Amino acid sequence: MPNSDIEKWQDKIERGIRYKEHYGNSKRWAVYRDYGRGKFPGFSNDAKGILPYNLVYAMEKATIPNVYFRNPYVSISPRYMRGFEMSSKVLESVDNWLIQEMNVKATMKKCVADAYYTNRGIIKMGYDSLDSGTSPAPKGVGDKIAEIMNTPVSQLGKKKGERVEYNTDVKPGMPWAVRTMPDYIIVPFGTRTLSDCAWIDHVIIKDLEDVKNSPLYENTANLEGTHLEMVTKDTRLSAFYDEIGKDATLVEIHEIRDFKRREIKAFVPGYDKWIRKPTEDVLQIEGLPFVDFTFNDDTEYYWGPSDVQIIEPQQLEINEAKTQAMYHRRIALLKFLYEKGKIEPDDVERMLSETVGPGIPVKGSPRDSVAIIQPHIPVDLLQWIENTRSEVRELLGHSRQAMGEAPPGRRTKFEMQVVHGGGELRMDERRDIVADALSKMVRKTNQIIFDRWDIEKVAQVVGYDGAKYWVKYNPKQIRGEYTTRVDVESMTPATKSVKRREIVEVIGALAKNPRANIDYLMTLLLREYEWIDAMNVFPEAQETMGQPMGMNQFTDFQQKMAGNPEMMGERAGANAQSMRRFLG
Repeated sequence: MPNSDIEKWQDKIERGIRYKEHYGNSKRWAVYRDYGRGKFPGFSNDAKGILPYNLVYAMEKATIPNVYFRNPYVSISPRYMRGFEMSSKVLESVDNWLIQEMNVKATMKKCVADAYYTNRGIIKMGYDSLDSGTSPAPKGVGDKIAEIMNTPVSQLGKKKGERVEYNTDVKPGMPWAVRTMPDYIIVPFGTRTLSDCAWIDHVIIKDLEDVKNSPLYENTANLEGTHLEMVTKDTRLSAFYDEIGKDATLVEIHEIRDFKRREIKAFVPGYDKWIRKPTEDVLQIEGLPFVDFTFNDDTEYYWGPSDVQIIEPQQLEINEAKTQAMYHRRIALLKFLYEKGKIEPDDVERMLSETVGPGIPVKGSPRDSVAIIQPHIPVDLLQWIENTRSEVRELLGHSRQAMGEAPPGRRTKFEMQVVHGGGELRMDERRDIVADALSKMVRKTNQIIFDRWDIEKVAQVVGYDGAKYWVKYNPKQIRGEYTTRVDVESMTPATKSVKRREIVEVIGALAKNPRANIDYLMTLLLREYEWIDAMNVFPEAQETMGQPMGMNQFTDFQQKMAGNPEMMGERAGANAQSMRRFLG
């Protein structure tokens, strides 16, 4: 007997799919990605057909390095809370360590590429297990096996020692943030932002054997492979999964995060039982466990036009112009007409050979025997190609310099700065969008560890005196509200030298103020040199060389130093001398 609740959800999801197709042009996403791969209609590698000029690829390679964070770093400060200064230092150390452990750099890079092709970069967040988001202990699988395999218990199947999840960025007892392709995300029809989203559906394609073996799913005894019709129908993904299906039986799982009821549940289209019954979603902290961003915000719809959709007409136009130029070039090769019977066939071959200055006998006058044809490539055609490239740069906010090109003619330093500043304004907006997404990700990560971590841990923290301390803390001790800031300029080489100089100037101005947080500025300065591990430069505090210092002890000691300028100055001076020796 059909499950009426599942049928209702299927109807909602089908409307959500239509929403993405009609307003996000999602059926074209695979085509846009093919453009980036150099696959264009009519193009082949046998020198026949069109000659493309891959603007999509060029603009992707100019956009991503200018937008994603090559060396992401966050700064934490307490929000409306006195006495949490030291807690914010500990949390900042933990967050920047987690950014490395969670492989955020690679995740953000892929999400920026997704936003370029689909206009949405989407990150899914969780803890310990990719499928469940939390770590329920399955029956029949011991913790000892998980400990030996360094694997969360929930990533192991019912069969002893077999995995059912394979993402190595998802680690035992750790939060995670993974890139989720927008192709597999469905939101309710009419949703504007994730902040007002009643539910979100994440489509997961899994091997039937892993689904049945997973301790997370139930009612799977009669489950069979599905045809993947809801998300891959009439798209290029159909052929992709048909090929995968030759080696494995695939199942299309719809994992629904129901914000209205604070539930998580999962079903398979065409199957009349929940394979994950509605249960409380403990990861709905400050909203749904997803973070997203977009470069071309649409004021009416969640799904909007991507960069590639915007420049597609220019891409097709420049392909046509390049193809016409190619044909003109072929026509423009030296050709000649000769009167039949006045030149021997062997002599014609000699004219086309590599022999320099061959003598060719002709009957009668050479002028009457041979006529040379020398066409040319129209200059306007070549200029049209350059005009099209300029249009695309204008649409996406790239200057010639950003594309690695020098502008024509001589330019003064001031003129170049004005041009560069105009281009940076557009890129700054995009960097700020990605920085906001990273800040949200860090805030959600903090809420997860405040809720899930319950044992003492150790962090390496820089104190007021510029020394590093090993601090033992309980996550409950640092729980609170904090402001998260991302160093937006951490990926722009053009500003690094300016930033280094400005930081040095600020350090010099504040050096005589014993209460100034010089260590924060020193950390920022050292991070501008990517070949330096900042924490290795700071000398280690004598107080924690033997064993970590407790959180309360660390706080009291730092407050004592802050209230004793002489002590602070003496220790900071000695530590500064140690750093200078390290840096030579």
